[in-house]
Amino acid sequence: MRRLHGAGSVRKATARLIPAFFLFSYSSTASAQPTDVNNEFWPEINIFVHLSENSRVFGLLTATKQRNLGSYADGQTGLYFDVWLLPALRRRLRSHVDASRSKLLLLRTGYLFSRPKNDSGAATEHMWTAEGTGRAHLPAALLLSNRNRIDLRWLDGDFGWRYRNRLKFERTFHTRRLELTPYGHAEVFYSPADSKWTRIRYAAGMEWAVTRRIVLEGYFLRQNDWGSVQQFVNATGIVTQFYFR
Repeated sequence: MRRLHGAGSVRKATARLIPAFFLFSYSSTASAQPTDVNNEFWPEINIFVHLSENSRVFGLLTATKQRNLGSYADGQTGLYFDVWLLPALRRRLRSHVDASRSKLLLLRTGYLFSRPKNDSGAATEHMWTAEGTGRAHLPAALLLSNRNRIDLRWLDGDFGWRYRNRLKFERTFHTRRLELTPYGHAEVFYSPADSKWTRIRYAAGMEWAVTRRIVLEGYFLRQNDWGSVQQFVNATGIVTQFYFR
């Protein structure tokens, strides 16, 4: 009886901690008065092609559409290589469409090309990325992911780099016909050139496994940038994921 009571206490504490974490992320950024707010739409297509039981190639195509612009303001094309290690203990996640969810460590490296637009016109950016994502199982069937990422960037020929850290909570619910995964995450960006944290993102969304090969994802994201002028973005995103084995 003591063991059951203790487990229940941990679940209650976890259930209180997660909303508090995202509430803190919101309050710490919402307190600043925005001087420039953009409402954007971020459509995205992800394609995963498995090479083996522990590796795959990942391609993506994204765009950005601002409300005050008649056309898309930004586009990104990327190609990555994934490998995952250290199998997790919970069998339930092994049936997830994304096979890497059942592993404790995911390593990724790849290349991203984009043409961001700003007041001075369009730019060209080449970016090599390297990241590692560690995962841990929490009470109440929650999955915690901590992603550490480094971006090596060439913007119109000028080199720079940045560090990013993202903390994500998710839980998958299974029914006879549905597999739904609501989630929330917060991510911070560090710029060595500025010697400070320059951006924070926090988001809430849900994935829906339509079939064993197709997953639909929708989310709302808030982004705050601190530069010479504070900029804020409210983004609604829709992602279509395709998995091929």
